[in-house]
Amino acid sequence: MMHPVGPLSSRVYWIRRVGLVLVAVLVLIGMVWFLANRNSSSARQQSDATALGSGSAVPTLTGELAASSVSALPSVLPMSSALPSASPSASASASASVSVSASASVSDSSPSPSETAPSPSASVEATASGSAAPAASPTEASPAAAPSPEPTPAAPPPSYDPQGRLLCADADTAVGGAPSAPTFAAGQQPRLTMTVTNRGAQPCVRDLSGPLQIFTVFAADGARVWSTADCFPGQGSDVQQLAPGQVVSFTVKWSGTTSAPGCTGDRAVAPPGEYTLVAQLGGLSSPPAAFAITG
Repeated sequence: MMHPVGPLSSRVYWIRRVGLVLVAVLVLIGMVWFLANRNSSSARQQSDATALGSGSAVPTLTGELAASSVSALPSVLPMSSALPSASPSASASASASVSVSASASVSDSSPSPSETAPSPSASVEATASGSAAPAASPTEASPAAAPSPEPTPAAPPPSYDPQGRLLCADADTAVGGAPSAPTFAAGQQPRLTMTVTNRGAQPCVRDLSGPLQIFTVFAADGARVWSTADCFPGQGSDVQQLAPGQVVSFTVKWSGTTSAPGCTGDRAVAPPGEYTLVAQLGGLSSPPAAFAITG
């Protein structure tokens, strides 16, 4: 087999063998080159498809998927930097589209977007312009306007009597009441005093007539026990001019018994206990003054 046999010389047969070997090698090399180029082209096409897929807009999701997609957005955004020679305007458009998708996803999962966050259009404008637009939280919202204080009622104009004298205003007149002692024995007749003071800065005239003066005694439970208006109402007329700070006083004697309006019914001795005195001058009343009756 190694030594050719035939009508031709052995050199011819060796040339033919070498030629066949060369042709087989060339065919094998061509097949390897074809397969390598085919695999390279397929890989390049797949890479281009992957690059194009990564540069496409992020699909908008809704419902529960939208809520979960918000946290995944940061991992998608860096892929846009892999796009070849992306212009600034294209980057801004891609950023705006991603912001729209994120805003839409959040609004789908929020109960009331108009109340808790800015509208999606506000987020798009802030992203496209490159400036950060902080969302206003409910606690940072503008506080409601504080109610303005009610105006203080103006003091009534001063009044004068027919002689042109200034009348004491109620605001400048103080009425007080006090018993002559803090404790009295049952059946004793306590003395009760009313004081009237001009607290104004000017001399004024005040009607202190007897019918305007009322002394009333109350029990500890607030029950009305006795009053000068029942059996012995005041009498006479008494109009006085009071200097600033002047105090005038009036005293009555209480029989220590009960009374009723119109002086009706039986009058009984006030039993031992705690009592209070209230003095009145017209529409003005004194603070309650406490005293006691012992057995």
